Amino acid sequence: MPRQIPWKVVALGSAVLGTIGAVVFSKRSADSTPPKRVALIGDSYAVGLGPQLAKLLSPFQYEGHVGIGTAAWASHAATCGTCGDWLTTFKPDIVLVSLGVNDGATPSSANYQAIVQNVHGGGARVVWIEPPAAVNTPAVRAVIASLGVATVPATLTPLGADGLHPVSYAPWAGEIAKTL
Repeated sequence: MPRQIPWKVVALGSAVLGTIGAVVFSKRSADSTPPKRVALIGDSYAVGLGPQLAKLLSPFQYEGHVGIGTAAWASHAATCGTCGDWLTTFKPDIVLVSLGVNDGATPSSANYQAIVQNVHGGGARVVWIEPPAAVNTPAVRAVIASLGVATVPATLTPLGADGLHPVSYAPWAGEIAKTL
């Protein structure tokens, strides 16, 4: 004869499992909450991505300088002046970083690490945007991979005649927004 389980035990077990499920679901929901504030700093890619990301993310602010490398952002060199000083008042949750292509074949990992430390010091997470896949920058990609920060994978967006900049930044911005 099968053993019968009292209804109180079944009810208690259901309540416990329901509570565990609710905790797991609320944790998963909290983890998938989009960031409240996103910033973008960087080079010419940031100049092109900024206006497109502004259409997709809010609140959002950005700053980009054509031809700039990580050394200028890390040290506030004369070519950058007050690079990113507005981050302290904007208080982003995430700072997207689009830098590295202008560093050449021998990038200094110390500059990348200084940028990460500065952003973390402001209380934000760093998400580094990898250069487009068609741009040959193996040393830059290696340094980015060594940082231990989240990355946006290299885009396959078609490049323009210069072989460096996308024909359109809109698809790339869409990929970045989806990654966040």
